[in-house]
Amino acid sequence: MVIKGADVVTSEGRKRCDVRIEAGEIVEIAEGLSAQETIDANGRYLLPALNDIGLMVYDRKLRGGTLDKLAQNAEENGFSTVVLSSLCAPRIEDEITLEFVKSQADHYPQADILPLVSGVKEDGKLADCAIMLREGGVGIEFESHIDGNLIRRLMEYAKAHDVPLYCHADDPALSDSGVMHEGEIASRLGLPGVPPLSEVSQVARVRTFAEHYGVDVVFLGLSTPEAVEICAESAHLKAQVSIHHLILSDSACEGYDTAGKVWPVLRDESRRQALLKQAAEGKIDLLTTLHSPASRTAKDAVFGEAAFGIDGLYGFLPLLYSELIAPGHLTWEAVTRMCAKEGAKLLKCKREGEIAVGQRAAFVLFDPKAKTRFDDSRSPYRGRTFQGGVTMIKG
Repeated sequence: MVIKGADVVTSEGRKRCDVRIEAGEIVEIAEGLSAQETIDANGRYLLPALNDIGLMVYDRKLRGGTLDKLAQNAEENGFSTVVLSSLCAPRIEDEITLEFVKSQADHYPQADILPLVSGVKEDGKLADCAIMLREGGVGIEFESHIDGNLIRRLMEYAKAHDVPLYCHADDPALSDSGVMHEGEIASRLGLPGVPPLSEVSQVARVRTFAEHYGVDVVFLGLSTPEAVEICAESAHLKAQVSIHHLILSDSACEGYDTAGKVWPVLRDESRRQALLKQAAEGKIDLLTTLHSPASRTAKDAVFGEAAFGIDGLYGFLPLLYSELIAPGHLTWEAVTRMCAKEGAKLLKCKREGEIAVGQRAAFVLFDPKAKTRFDDSRSPYRGRTFQGGVTMIKG
């Protein structure tokens, strides 16, 4: 099979050419290729299939049906690999739950679902990470506020097994009962806020451990430029930021709109602008959909009681193109690095994340002339139409 006339995007640049695929592998990239079976890309963008780390299932309930929905949603929106957060219900903290996820994921070939494992059990005790990593866990996930001795043990596990740690940075004592960013809008709405310090202080804390033990830590879903800056200063830290924190501010919560209630919380406009600048400067390593869909029942409540969450997979590339690429904030090359190449490196998927000879043939064909509309009332983008449409291609 040959994909003809595509605007091929890699992390290094773009080039109009053809791509030949044989037995599921890229075997040639050149101009003027021919084959019996062809796909006319007609100048559309050809990207490596995307990946994302730390996604949640519907209402955080770990079931066969919610994993099926995750796989379908991923493929429809251009993702070939998604990494499931361990902080579901039940938590992926033992071999039984891990085996359930793996066995169920095998039934859904639309996308590869890879599980993180929780470093700490719900009862606060250390999980048996060594066994779970041997049985297919791709990384250890933990929350930054746990006891320092537990963090030390997790660092030792990660170093022994040569895997990164994945951390959620938040100090519950500071964020307390906060439901949105601590600022002028929260004050006006009379809602308890989450101060930026609850994230920043924890990133600084974990950085000390990471540099002492020489272990890499990926911070999942950072929301503050101060935290991203700390990561940029350390060779052992990587920053993941959601697309929504680059596009939306806490003004999305105006009128007590629960569609804007996501975790981590959306920050003020000045911090959004600072995050956007950091993305352009290459200080953000990974871009996430922050996929954490919540049911209508969970969202349609008073703001303080409504669930945090967003269907981040739906319309990801059209949203990215319309709001960040077309206006010139980010390039396709930068997006490919943050949404495909860096994730593949972390997950040791050596044959994914790039369009190159010898790589697995999994692509996204993106048509900027198509249109994608957001109709879900639970989305902060509801009622808006964005440029772009996605077709997944697997050789």
